[in-house]
Amino acid sequence: MEPSARSLLVGIQESFNEALRNEKKSIPEHVPHPPFHLDYVDSAVPNALAFRYEGYSFIGITMALFKMLWDTCGRLSRSEALTTLLGVRLTPDEYEQIHVVLLQTQLSFVVSHEYTHHVHGHVIPRGSDSIFPNEILDCHASGSLRQQAQEVDADGYAVYHVLAHLIDGERRPTAARLLGHEAASDAVQDEALFSSFVAAVGAFLLVCAPATVDSDRVYKLQHPPQAARMNFVMQYAIRWCTQNRRRLETWTTIARFQMLMSAAAVATWGMNGGRDWGAQTAFLQSSHGSEYVRQLEECVKAHIQSL
Repeated sequence: MEPSARSLLVGIQESFNEALRNEKKSIPEHVPHPPFHLDYVDSAVPNALAFRYEGYSFIGITMALFKMLWDTCGRLSRSEALTTLLGVRLTPDEYEQIHVVLLQTQLSFVVSHEYTHHVHGHVIPRGSDSIFPNEILDCHASGSLRQQAQEVDADGYAVYHVLAHLIDGERRPTAARLLGHEAASDAVQDEALFSSFVAAVGAFLLVCAPATVDSDRVYKLQHPPQAARMNFVMQYAIRWCTQNRRRLETWTTIARFQMLMSAAAVATWGMNGGRDWGAQTAFLQSSHGSEYVRQLEECVKAHIQSL
């Protein structure tokens, strides 16, 4: 690899591994787990993995996934619609600053998601043999509602980690500065940072090929359909706001959410093969879709209570 690219990847890896080494101990809902190690996987398939091997809790990010996230955030950073929604007024030479903020958020979401698979016991469901939860790949005939509930759980836990770090934690000053809001009020910074989170995670799900669903196939997916998955992400995000930023809860209207998702969809159009979530949304609004969502919500509640 070129030295600059290699240096970037090494820096990202070291930052995440340091954070994983310093994770809080004795959290009640966490299962015992070996030390963490994050590394890159030489693969042409965009994916992220969680598995145990030789005394380590591994989180793997394929090089193809990193490239996909890089390209996604590059498109987002040049979207006039999105930068307007973020209140960003930067010159074209400064688009890289937005790119950095969005990429860090996407990577943090993916890593936190895989981290949850480890600490909530998803990788060791029985016995001592590790399984390999996949973040991107979805074999349409090998999943279950229980597995989808684990994915919702991993998304929700990741939402809390990412928002706490971005809005209430160490990332806030740097992210606010890169978005050009260093001198803005706390309220304006909160709005821009939360909006950047919604756009980054929404774009991440948008560039994944949407699953084809019907009343039978939807129960056999490994992940919920992307449209349903984003809905769960926003439920957890709003819950975080309720607990930590009450003003953001009322500020984040459905109309504002739709504008952010529309900007992300237009910016990344074509990356998933040129397919949208129209069919998924239509199914989820049907009687069969409503029943599926009800059953998934019950499964998620049961899973959370079992932790």
